[in-house]
Amino acid sequence: MNSRLVIKLTIWIALLSLLSAGINVYVTYSQGRALLLQSSQDKLATATRVLANRYAFFIEDIGKDLLFIAHLPAVSEIANHPNPADALTQRARLSSALSELLNSHKEYNQVRFIGAANHGLELVRIDKTENSISVVDGLALQEKAHFSYIYNTLKLKPGEIFISAPKLNKERGLLDGYGKPSIILATPIYTNTNTIVGAMVINVDMETMFSLIETDVPDNIDVIATNSLGDYLLHPNAEKTFGFDKGTRFTIQQDLPVAQRIFAGELTQLVAEMQDLRAPEKQAVISLSKLPFEWAADENYIVLGLVSNLDTVLQESRQLGITALKSALVFGLLFVLLSLFLAWKISTPLRQMATIFARFKQGDPVPEIHLQRNDELGLLARNFSLMAKKLNAQLMELNSQRQYLHKVAHHDPLTNLPNRILLEDRIEQALISARRDKMEVAIMLMDLDGFKPVNDKFGHDTGDLLLQECATRMLGCVRETDTVARYGGDEFMIIISARDLQMRGMSTRHISRQVADKIRNSLNQVFFINDNQIHVSCSIGIALYPQDGDDKLSLIKHADSAMYTAKSLGKNCVKHYSDIE
Repeated sequence: MNSRLVIKLTIWIALLSLLSAGINVYVTYSQGRALLLQSSQDKLATATRVLANRYAFFIEDIGKDLLFIAHLPAVSEIANHPNPADALTQRARLSSALSELLNSHKEYNQVRFIGAANHGLELVRIDKTENSISVVDGLALQEKAHFSYIYNTLKLKPGEIFISAPKLNKERGLLDGYGKPSIILATPIYTNTNTIVGAMVINVDMETMFSLIETDVPDNIDVIATNSLGDYLLHPNAEKTFGFDKGTRFTIQQDLPVAQRIFAGELTQLVAEMQDLRAPEKQAVISLSKLPFEWAADENYIVLGLVSNLDTVLQESRQLGITALKSALVFGLLFVLLSLFLAWKISTPLRQMATIFARFKQGDPVPEIHLQRNDELGLLARNFSLMAKKLNAQLMELNSQRQYLHKVAHHDPLTNLPNRILLEDRIEQALISARRDKMEVAIMLMDLDGFKPVNDKFGHDTGDLLLQECATRMLGCVRETDTVARYGGDEFMIIISARDLQMRGMSTRHISRQVADKIRNSLNQVFFINDNQIHVSCSIGIALYPQDGDDKLSLIKHADSAMYTAKSLGKNCVKHYSDIE
């Protein structure tokens, strides 16, 4: 009987232990999966907004190029000529300028000056072929008045821009662009007497433009784009792109019905789960962002999105589940051994009691009982309770430490700027991108002049508020694509890549100097903190990749040297490292 009791107690305790471990594994895996999925959705939504901003920047830059060439002197001379078609010299000058524009922009495949007279006859047309730039003239010039982008553009006021709906190019005049996805941007051309004489038009190759926008998107994430009706403009399956122009419509509402909320105007951004675009048998996470057009357009907006396979997203979750399961099995085995011991300890006093009662039944004298049953079981219960409390306390402490580490790992708690950990990662990413694209990067190290006297005179609380205000001002001096980080104490570091400006011929040295002067002038303005007027200045050192170093450590070291040179020259100035060698 006693052996059966030991076995039963062992089985029950072991089962309860394994059940507890199983529930713990399930809860850990479920919560870990949910947290990873939520984190992935948040990151994907952020990446989608970044992608939408890149597209908006591209469109804005195209508009700026269009307005720039529309104000070229040759355009004005042609517009004010009695017969623009006869202004041969001016047209030749304009052709040369437009050829340079096409040559410097991979995404442009055609630039034209189209007259308002003669049924919209092209006055100047420059086409990009696979290997060259071609100036089209004579009988090859075509009449374009029947195209919507012309008669819509001719309705606009000076300085306004029209953008066409994305579609497959059906104009056979374009040498290499027929049948390719494109958008057209155009602006009207007026004479000095405010008479419209034509339109300046840029044809943009969407495939090339999207390839530039998608530069930093990982290979395991798909990029999609739709027009304002949901028709795919960009899709991993080439057959679905521009299906509405090929005879068969493929819309995102067919693949993701909830996306209709964006096209109905209910949402501007959406994150949801759907079938994977490449493997329908699998699930994926999709993030969509609605991008309105600020100019006159055939359509009011496009929708950009990123799609990430759930297998990739939940890879860490599965690894966490496997690890938790292994731990549960190990602890389960330990609990089985412990249950054997506990069953033996519990059965011992019962066996002693059974022996005593057997003697009593036979009439033998009843010996003194020293079982102390309540004390032993009570102590055991208290020990388990104490163990559980300690485990919960340790788990809470670990969770608290994890949340704290996650919060402080990448950002400075005072200024909320990126800290050195995130800064060094941003520098590495900037250098990787610069090496790939053969671009330049500027690393700027800034130190406040006169910060210690502020602490000494007004106190450290005022000093902290000053650092926060300095961080705010510096953020207002850079673009969203740049990085401002707190390097330590009253030192800050700025990363300037300015890839788009470099592509337009501006040097990183010139760009970084402009940004540095802007920061220096901003910080020179008086600060009003706690009813005190505080004046500080700053010294800035700049190191350029690859001129001043080809790795993170050398660039930071050289920027630091340049900064201390700036301080030694009287402070409140900017120095490039190359100027002190």
